[in-house]
Amino acid sequence: MSTDTSTALTERTAPGTAAPTLVVRDLVVGLRPQRHEPPDALPLVRGVDLTVRPGQSVGLVGESGSGKTLTALAVAGLLPAAVHVQGGTVDVAGREVLGLPEREARAHLSGHLGVVFQNPTPSLNPRLRIRTQLRDALPAGTARRDAADRAAELVRLVGIDDVDKTLAAFPHELSGGLNQRVVIAIALARSPQLLIADEPTTALDVSVQAQVLDLIDDLRARLGLGVLLVSHDIGVIADRTEHVHVMSGGVVVESGPTHDVLADPQHEYTRRLLAAVPSRLTRTPVAVAADESPQLVVRDLRRSFAVRGPGGRVRHAALDGVDLTVARGQALGIVGESGSGKTTLARIVTGLETADHGSVEFEGTDLRAQNRGQRRDWRRHVQYVFQDPYASLDPRLTVAQTLREPLELNHVDLPRGGVDRRVDELLDEVELPRAFRHRRPDELSGGQRQRVGIARALASEPTLVVADEPVSALDLSVQARILALLARLRAERGLTYLFISHDLGVVRFLCDDVVVLRHGRVVERGRTEAVLEDPQHPYTRALVDAVPGRAFA
Repeated sequence: MSTDTSTALTERTAPGTAAPTLVVRDLVVGLRPQRHEPPDALPLVRGVDLTVRPGQSVGLVGESGSGKTLTALAVAGLLPAAVHVQGGTVDVAGREVLGLPEREARAHLSGHLGVVFQNPTPSLNPRLRIRTQLRDALPAGTARRDAADRAAELVRLVGIDDVDKTLAAFPHELSGGLNQRVVIAIALARSPQLLIADEPTTALDVSVQAQVLDLIDDLRARLGLGVLLVSHDIGVIADRTEHVHVMSGGVVVESGPTHDVLADPQHEYTRRLLAAVPSRLTRTPVAVAADESPQLVVRDLRRSFAVRGPGGRVRHAALDGVDLTVARGQALGIVGESGSGKTTLARIVTGLETADHGSVEFEGTDLRAQNRGQRRDWRRHVQYVFQDPYASLDPRLTVAQTLREPLELNHVDLPRGGVDRRVDELLDEVELPRAFRHRRPDELSGGQRQRVGIARALASEPTLVVADEPVSALDLSVQARILALLARLRAERGLTYLFISHDLGVVRFLCDDVVVLRHGRVVERGRTEAVLEDPQHPYTRALVDAVPGRAFA
C-alpha cells in the first residue's frame, strides 16, 4: 500500500483545532419551476445554518417532511432532479461547492464527503461481491493490488473480523448490521473529512444499532471525521451528538448543545417530539380477566431452515422449543434481535408457516385438528398487522377495496349495503376520514397506511391480533398516535395482542408481559416492568443497556 493511502487512515487534527469541515449558511431548497407551479411556491427548506467541525457530531432531528434529509442531500449534491438549491452557501472542506461546475463540484465532494443511507440493502448492488463494490468506490486509477489491499483495510477499519469471507460475499449473504458496516466502509473509501449518516440505524435491532453507532463514534475519534447525523430518534441524537438542530416545516426551529436543547426545550415542536418518545408516553392499564382460560397456547415449537454454511447447506434452528401461553385480553411482547425467531413464531401462529414440531392451540383446539369450518373461523379470529405499511398494501386497490377484501374472503355476514357501512365504520375506528375510502396507498402517508393495515386486520372482527414491528418505520409522533390507537382498540374490543418489536420502549408502553427470544429459545419472561427494570438474563441486560438515550429518557 502506498504511503499516502496508509496515512489517510491515521488520526487527523484534534477536534476544535482545525477549520470547520462543513459550513452551511442560509440554505434554501425548492422545487424546480414547472408550468403548473406558482412562481412564489414556498421553498421546501429555507434559512438553514449549520456548522460541523472535525471530530464533532452534529444532529439534524425532525419528522418526515421536516426537511432534514433534503438538507443533507443538498450538502452532498444528491438532490433529486425535481429539486434544486435556490440560495445560500455550502462550504465543504474549505471550499464553496454551490457555484462550481457540476463535474468539479462532484469531484470535490466525492473526495471529501461520504454518505451512509438508512437502509443498507438498496445501498449495495445485489449482483456484485463486496470486494468489487469497495474497489469501485476507490479513486479512479488505483492500482489493482493497492485496491485489493485498501478494500481489506477498509473492512478491518469498520470492525469486521472475517475479512476474506466478507470480501467474497454478496450482500444477501450478510446480516443487516454487516451490510451497514460495508456501506460505511464504502463511504470512507476516499478518506473523507465529513460523514453524513442519514438514519443509519433505523432498520437495525437495538444491539446492532448500538454497534454501528459505536463504530461511527470510534471512527470520528480516530480519524477526526466530522459527522452530520440525521435521525428522527431522539434517543440516538441524545447519545451520539454534541450539537443538535431541530427541523420542522423546512426550517430550523431550535438549535444548540444537545443536552441543553433536550433538557430544556424552548420551542413547542421540540417539546411535542420529546413527549412522543415511547418511554414518556402515559400508559393506561388494561385489566385482563384472571379466570379466563388461555386463548393461545404454544408448546415446544420448533422450526428450522436450510442455509448455506462453510461446508455446504446446514439446518438453522429458527425456533428451538418455544412455549407460550397468552390469556384473552393480554398484550404479550416478543423481543429479541434479528434471527431470534420472533417473526417465525408470528408466522406460525397465524398459519403463514408450518412448524416442524410442537403444537399451536387456539381457543382450546389444536390447529392441526381443526376441520374446515373451525379453520375458517380461526382465520377470521386471528389477524396480522405487518411491519412495512408501504409493502403490505396492494398499490392497485383503493382503501375501500382493501377493507372490503377480508369481509368478502371471510364471508362476513352483513345486510344489504352493509359492506360500505362497515368500511366507513372501520375508517372511523382507526381515525381516518371517510373520504379516504377512494384513495390508493401512494396517496397516503406512512402513518395513514398503517392505520389502513390495522383497519384491514379489524375487518373480520378478530380476537387475536399479531403485530410484527408495526411502528418501527414511523416517526415518533406518528408512532405515538398508532400506539395510542392500538391501546384504545384493545380496551374497546377486548383484543389480545401478540406484539413483536425490537423497541423496548414501545413494548413497555403497550404490553403487560414480555418474552425475550434468543437463537430461537426463550431466555426470560415475566411482567414487562419487572423484566426491563431488573433483567435476570445477560442477554436481556445487554438489550436493555443498548437502548439509546436511556439517561435522557
